[in-house]
Amino acid sequence: MQTQREEVACNLCESRRTVLWDEVRGARLVRCLDCGLVYTNPRPALSVLMGSYEEEYSEAHEEPELLRQRQVMYRLELAEMLRRRHGGRFLDIGCGTGEFLSLLRDHFEVYGTDVSRHYIEQARSRYGLEHLSVGQLGEVGFDDSFFDVVQMRGVLQHVPDPLSQLREAFRITKPGGMLIISATPNIASPAARCFRGHFRLLAPDQMLYDFSPRTLQALLAKAGFRVQGFTYPYVNTPYFRWYQPLQFVYLTAALRLKRALGQDASAIKSPPFFRSMMNCYAIKP
Repeated sequence: MQTQREEVACNLCESRRTVLWDEVRGARLVRCLDCGLVYTNPRPALSVLMGSYEEEYSEAHEEPELLRQRQVMYRLELAEMLRRRHGGRFLDIGCGTGEFLSLLRDHFEVYGTDVSRHYIEQARSRYGLEHLSVGQLGEVGFDDSFFDVVQMRGVLQHVPDPLSQLREAFRITKPGGMLIISATPNIASPAARCFRGHFRLLAPDQMLYDFSPRTLQALLAKAGFRVQGFTYPYVNTPYFRWYQPLQFVYLTAALRLKRALGQDASAIKSPPFFRSMMNCYAIKP
């Protein structure tokens, strides 16, 4: 049975003028001709997306090595966050089973939301987290200007309407408060540009949008935020290896050769590389 799909306009500028960016496992990634946003079009229906989110998150947390890597990333992100802001109310949108949120209790009054009731129950039982809510951000009903820091870690690229999500985040953030968009693939990175549909961080049936720093900044500005800066974690992460620049060159050449010869290149994926992932820090004026 084919997955039910829907055609959508660009979430940033509402244009329907697009060009094919690449195809990945039968899904079409398009680039908006008016603003440059890359997104899946047509995309799976919402009910399909919810099921894939639960499956993806479960697999990522059941594999011990993946969990270890995520915990290292959590601590790197926490250190960068505390360098910029600490104290007050913190909201983790898409908190999952609460691993990251549990690290913040010495620094913030912590709150979390997730669309999965199962994950919220696990977060409560494992870590004793109290201020947790089930549902989309717009369904939870937080007060205006309630939070000092709002985070979306690996979330924004999954939601069907990122602009509405950011506008709701703007409403609940205090003036002068911070929004953090972290663990987001960068479609303008060297690996994405060279490998296109073989960029290892593409998952078009789960991640509906593929942001660049420019399109993410434009989306945040449209929601009312002012971008303070971007970071690109790589060298200090568990994904870095000294030989990856050589691997990058070799795999790029191998991909081009297989394409030129008309051979199957589906097994080739880009290696972890500089600027492939980005974190964005924005302020509500």
